[in-house]
Amino acid sequence: MLFRQAQIEDLEAIWQIILYAKETMRQRGSEQWQDGYPFRETIEQDIAHHYAYVVEESGEIVAYAAISGDGEPTYQKIEGAWLSDDPYIVGHRIAVSERGKGKGLASYIIQQAEEIALVRGFHSLRADTNYDNLAMKHILEKEGFVYCGIIQVRDGKREAFQKILK
Repeated sequence: MLFRQAQIEDLEAIWQIILYAKETMRQRGSEQWQDGYPFRETIEQDIAHHYAYVVEESGEIVAYAAISGDGEPTYQKIEGAWLSDDPYIVGHRIAVSERGKGKGLASYIIQQAEEIALVRGFHSLRADTNYDNLAMKHILEKEGFVYCGIIQVRDGKREAFQKILK
């Protein structure tokens, strides 16, 4: 398995994973990602800003995530409290392909984000998800994230989580 920064040449494979994730969430009854977001342009911007990462298995891209240390404006106001106000790495748009399902790739991505954070001098990870995205909430809790409260994003409220790294 290879975890690497995505390139523009990876866009179509990433986009197919995003479409699969949207459909999977729809089938599970989740409202998240059902209004068009993330858009193809969102992924293009992730790649351009060097936030985009992929997991490759046998030469095939099987998972995607955006990982950034540039902060997240929607995290400035929270109904609740963050564990720490120190700078943090944020993980967004974690998505796994059909072929990658059931292999723990979302957890693997989070573990890689932790490594990125520590190498860059960050000691905190943050993430958010929709109240009905039970799969992601389970993964975040399994990986040691703590529920911190509710944030407001463009299309509604999200549950916010944080993990302090040692």
